[in-house]
Amino acid sequence: MSEKFYVYSKNNCGFCDRLTEFMDSKELQYEKFTLDQDFTREEFIDKFGYNSTFPQVLLNNKNLGGMKDTVRYMVENNFV
Repeated sequence: MSEKFYVYSKNNCGFCDRLTEFMDSKELQYEKFTLDQDFTREEFIDKFGYNSTFPQVLLNNKNLGGMKDTVRYMVENNFV
């Protein structure tokens, strides 16, 4: 599949690192954005809500959620 995931992450985030390592191992296309480099905390809250955790992943403008929800989506939709 040629669809690209968009991963919103932050430094020193174990879930963020594990997710991108998993995506690399499965050769999935993604673009990674990092807090305080590519977006601000305020922009993150505006996009995902105040109680959202890192990482957050988008696919076709659909928010898949965090690491566990994203991996579940990938498995259920035959990305991996």
